Amino acid sequence: MEILTVIIPEVVGKVIEYTIVPAGRQVGYLIHYKRNRQNLRLQLKNLDAAKERLKHTVYEFERKGKGIHDDVQNWSREADEITQEAETFLDDVGQVRTKCVHGICPNLVSYHQLSRKSTKLVKKIELHVKIEFPSVSYNAPAEEIFATPSEDYMAFESRNSMVKKILEELRNPGTNLLGVYGTGGVGKSTLVQEVYRQAKKENLFDDVVIVLDAKQYPEAEKKERIQKKIAEKLDMDVQESQDIEGRAKTLWNRIKDKNIFVILDDVWEAINLEALGLRPMATCKILLTSRDRVSEMRTQKEFRLEVLGMEENWSLFEKIAGDVVKDDSIRKVATKVAKKCGGLPVLVVAVASALRSESTLEVWKDALRRFKSGLANPAYLALEWSYNRLDGEELKPLFLLCGINAGGSC
Repeated sequence: MEILTVIIPEVVGKVIEYTIVPAGRQVGYLIHYKRNRQNLRLQLKNLDAAKERLKHTVYEFERKGKGIHDDVQNWSREADEITQEAETFLDDVGQVRTKCVHGICPNLVSYHQLSRKSTKLVKKIELHVKIEFPSVSYNAPAEEIFATPSEDYMAFESRNSMVKKILEELRNPGTNLLGVYGTGGVGKSTLVQEVYRQAKKENLFDDVVIVLDAKQYPEAEKKERIQKKIAEKLDMDVQESQDIEGRAKTLWNRIKDKNIFVILDDVWEAINLEALGLRPMATCKILLTSRDRVSEMRTQKEFRLEVLGMEENWSLFEKIAGDVVKDDSIRKVATKVAKKCGGLPVLVVAVASALRSESTLEVWKDALRRFKSGLANPAYLALEWSYNRLDGEELKPLFLLCGINAGGSC
C-alpha cells in the first residue's frame, strides 16, 4: 500500500504532464488565436525597431571608415528573413479569415495551425532581438585607391603577359627579389599596381604593401619615409620617438612570421633593405621598379618593360581621344599624332586627352606639324604641347607641379 501511495500520484502527474497539459496547450492555441496574432504584429514592430537602431549604428561606423563584424551583418540578414517570413504568414492569416467568414463554420484546424505558428514566430523574434554583440565595428585596413582598376585602365597583352610572369615568380619559393625597369613614362607604376591587384585577388600573401614613387622623398629622409610608409600600410603604430634602427626591428618582428609582399616603385638607386626592416626571403618577397637596372640590389629576376607596340599605342590613344577620331579625315591625322607619342602611355594619355574635344581638322594638323618640326625629344614636345593646350592659367602651375612630383614615374 505504501508503494501504491507513492506510485499513484507520480503516475497521475505524468498522465497530466503528457496528456492534459499538451491538450490544454492545443486548446489554448484556439482560444488565444487573436491574441497570438496581435502579439506577433507587436513583436514584428520590435524587430523592425531593432533593425533600424542597428542600421543607424552601422551607418555611423561605416562613415568613419570602420569595418562591420560578420555576426552583425549576419544578424541583419537573418532579421530580414524573419521579417519576410512573418509578413508572408500574416498575409496568409488574412486569407484564411476571409474564407472562414464566408463558410458555414470557422475553419478550426486552420485557426489552430495559424495560432501555433504565430506563437513560434513570436519566440523566434524575441530570441533574435535579445542577441547582443560584444562589438559592432573594427578598424578596417584602408584599401589602396587603385585596388579597383579605373575605367581608363587597358589590359594590353604585352602588359598582361609580364604581369603573369611576375606572378609566376612570386609563387616560386626560390625567388624573393624582383625588378622591373624601363624608361620614364613607359607604365611601370601602372604595371605594378596591376601586380598588386592580382596578388591581392589571388590571396598569394598575408599582406601586400606598395609604396609608389619612392624617389619623391628627399634623399636625407628617403629611408625613414619609406620605412614609415610601409609601417603605416601594415596598420602599425609609427613611433616618432624611434630611430630608423629601432623601427626596423619593430617592422621585422611584425612581418617575420607572415607571408608578405612589398612593392617599392621608382627606386633610382640601391636601398639597404635590411636597414628598413626588410629581408628578401621565401616569406618576404620584394619587387622594385626603376628606370635603369640597379645592379647593387642583386635582383634574382628582372623584367624590362618596353614601349607600347603600334597597335596597342593606337588603341590607347583612340580610347582616350573618344568619338572625335571616328571622323575619317581626323582619324588619318590622329593615327600620325599617336605615332609621335612613341608608345609611351603617359604621352599618349596627355596628348589624346588634350585633343579629345577638338573636332576641327586644322587643330589636329597643327598638333602634327609641331611634332614634325620639333628638333627636341618628341616626349618633351608632346608634354609641352599638352601644357599649352590647357584651359585656364590656374591649371598650368598644377601641371608643372605634377610633373615635378611624378618625374616620369608612370
